[in-house]
Amino acid sequence: MPIDPLEFLLLTPEIALGVFGMILLLFGAIGSGLRNRHATGAALVSLAVTLVLSVWVQRGLDGPREILAGLFVLDGFAFYWKVVALVASVLTVCLSTRFLGEGGYRPGEYYSLILLATTGMMLMVSGSSLLSIWIALELMAMSSYVLVGYFKHEMQSIEAALKYFVLGSLSSAVFLYGVSLLYGATGAIRLAELAAGLSAVAPDQTWMVQTGWILMAVGLLFKVAAAPFHVWTPDVYQGAPTPVTAFLATGSKAASFAILLRIFLQGLPLSTIDWQPVISIVAVLTMIWGNLAALTQTNVKRMLAYSSIGHAGYILLGLLAANEIGLWAALFYLVAYTFMTMGAFGTVILLERREYAGETYSDYAGLARRAPFLAALMLIFMLALTGIPPTGGFFGKIYLFAGAIQAGYTWEAVVGVVTSAISLYYYFGIVVNMYLKSSDKDTPEPLQAPALVGAITACAVITLLLGVLPQKLVALASSSLLAVQ
Repeated sequence: MPIDPLEFLLLTPEIALGVFGMILLLFGAIGSGLRNRHATGAALVSLAVTLVLSVWVQRGLDGPREILAGLFVLDGFAFYWKVVALVASVLTVCLSTRFLGEGGYRPGEYYSLILLATTGMMLMVSGSSLLSIWIALELMAMSSYVLVGYFKHEMQSIEAALKYFVLGSLSSAVFLYGVSLLYGATGAIRLAELAAGLSAVAPDQTWMVQTGWILMAVGLLFKVAAAPFHVWTPDVYQGAPTPVTAFLATGSKAASFAILLRIFLQGLPLSTIDWQPVISIVAVLTMIWGNLAALTQTNVKRMLAYSSIGHAGYILLGLLAANEIGLWAALFYLVAYTFMTMGAFGTVILLERREYAGETYSDYAGLARRAPFLAALMLIFMLALTGIPPTGGFFGKIYLFAGAIQAGYTWEAVVGVVTSAISLYYYFGIVVNMYLKSSDKDTPEPLQAPALVGAITACAVITLLLGVLPQKLVALASSSLLAVQ
C-alpha cells in the first residue's frame, strides 16, 4: 500500500512527545543537567501539549482511519487509551518531584524516559499491525527497564531491572515468534487481514495458528502481569523507585490491556478462534494467586504488586465476557484503577525516607494521629481497591462481574467476588495500623512536595467521583468500544 507523507501529520502528538523526550535527554546530559523544577515543568508542558495535539487530531477525524499503509489506526478506542496514558504520565511526574529532589538523580534523563515510554504507549494503542504494535511495545519496555534500575547505587533496584529486562525480552521474543507463526499461516500481519485470513487457513496449518495466538497471548499476558506469567512483578515493583512502580502498575498496564483487547477482538475474532477457555483459566488463576499471595506480604509495595496481579484477573473478566457490559466495564475499571493505585503509591512516597524506607505496614501505625488528612486519603484508596462503595473500584467491579454473568461465566464471577472479599484482609491491614495502632512517633508527618500532595488529593477526589457520578466515563468508554466490537 502506498504511504501518503501527509499522514504523518496525524501522528503529530506521538512525534512531538518523542521529540520532547529526546530534547530533555540531551539537555539532561549536558553538564550538571537541568534543575528538578525546570525538568518537571518541561515534562508537564510536553505532556500537556501532547494532550492538546491528540484532541486536535481526534476532532479532525470523521471516523476510524487507518494510516501509513495500515500500520496505525486512529479511532475512539485509541484516543481513549492515549488520554489514559498521558494522565498516568502526568501523575507520575507529580509523584516523582520529591524522589528526584532528595535522591540527587538527574531529572532530565528520568523524565525523558517517562516521555519516551509514553510515546511507545500511544503508538501501541493505535497499532493496527502486529509489527507496529511490537515495535511500539519495545519502545515502552526499553524505557521502563532503565527506569526500574534508576536507583543506581541500590543493588535491589539493579537486580529488579535485570530481572525485568531478561524476562521482558523473553516475553517479547515469544510474542514475536507467535506473530511469525500467524504470518506464516495467513500471510497477514494487519489485524483486519489477519481476521479474514484465519477463516481460510489450510487444515495442515491449523497448528501454526493455534500455537501462534497462544504464544502472542503469553507475551501480552506477561505485560499485564497475569498468572502464571507474573513472576517478575513483585520483585520489580519492590525494587523500582516508587513513582516508577506506580507508572508500571497504571500506564504500562493500561496500554498493555488496550492492545490485548484490540488484538483479541479485532485480529482473533471468536468466529475463527475459541480463545475464551484459555482466558477463563488465566483470569481465575490470576485472581486467586494474586490475592492469596498478597495475604502474606509485610512490604506495602510488594503487597500492592500482588494485588495488581489480582486486579489484572478482574479486568480479564471483561475480555472473557466479550460483551458490551464487560468491555466498557474493563475500560472503566482501568481508569478507576489508575487513579486509586497512583494515589496509594503516592501515599507510600510521602512516607518514604531515603529511598526504600517507610514501606512496611508498621510504618503506618498511628498515621491517623500524625497526619489525619493523609490517612483519610489512604483509606479512600484502600476502600476503592477492595471494591467498597462509594468508589470507582466498586462500580467497575460490579459491572465486570455482571458482564461475566451475562455471558455465562458465572463461576468465574463468583471467584472474583470471593477474592475481592479476601483482599479486604490485606488492604485493611493498613487501615488497622493507621487508626487502631499506636506508634513511637508522635510528631506530625510533614506533607511536603505540593505537587505530590496535590496529585494524591486529585486521585482521591476522582476515585470518589467515579463511584458517585460514573455516567460520563461510562458513556465515553461505551462509545470508544465501537471501533473494536
